[in-house]
Amino acid sequence: MELLVMRGKRILLIEDDQRLARSIMVFLEKEGFVVRHFGDGDSLGQLLHSCAFDLVLCDVMLPGADGFEICQKIKSNFNGPYLFLSALSDVDTQLRAFELGADDFIIKPVDPGILLARILARFRRSQPEAAREMVTQVKNLVIDKAKRCAHVEGESLSLSTSEFDLLWLLANHPHQALSREFLFIHTVGRRYDGLDRTIDGRISRLRKKLESVEQLDITVRTVWGQGYLLADG
Repeated sequence: MELLVMRGKRILLIEDDQRLARSIMVFLEKEGFVVRHFGDGDSLGQLLHSCAFDLVLCDVMLPGADGFEICQKIKSNFNGPYLFLSALSDVDTQLRAFELGADDFIIKPVDPGILLARILARFRRSQPEAAREMVTQVKNLVIDKAKRCAHVEGESLSLSTSEFDLLWLLANHPHQALSREFLFIHTVGRRYDGLDRTIDGRISRLRKKLESVEQLDITVRTVWGQGYLLADG
């Protein structure tokens, strides 16, 4: 049951050992996670602005910037669980990791089952802090997740289930463009194959419905190369 709840959670894996990274990805994806892998810290800043991640799993010894430098950069834009995975086991290295705000330090080699347990433990601990309210508001648009309805100044919007799910995601990531892949995973329930235009169609219909409400000055904007953003109309 717990893994079903975690299904679709996005993990950013930063690991230069390609063989190890591949084995971790295959294992975690079989457990229902979506894993994005990078061999170093290049382009992570741009990635974090275009994609939302739920957890970061990072090596310490990496080419170029090491894991500690990457942690410092990512932590300015990322508030989720941050786990180090390293062959280094000395006390000083582990202490430095925790001083930088790491949530866990996992020493290689690690049994896949233990790695999964540590990841699930971090998600359980972060859920009370990360859980969003069941009602959110953007200007005069009120969205109630429990009742699965949205209204503007008392007037209800007629939204399909998929349109409501998209609106909820967009409203809960203010000022952040959400990638097509992210929206695909969290609303369609599977990975984006690069060709399917399901999300584009749903976004188009949602945009038209929002723009049809005269007293609502909010629309869904397309951010080229990044995704979709809920913004002023």
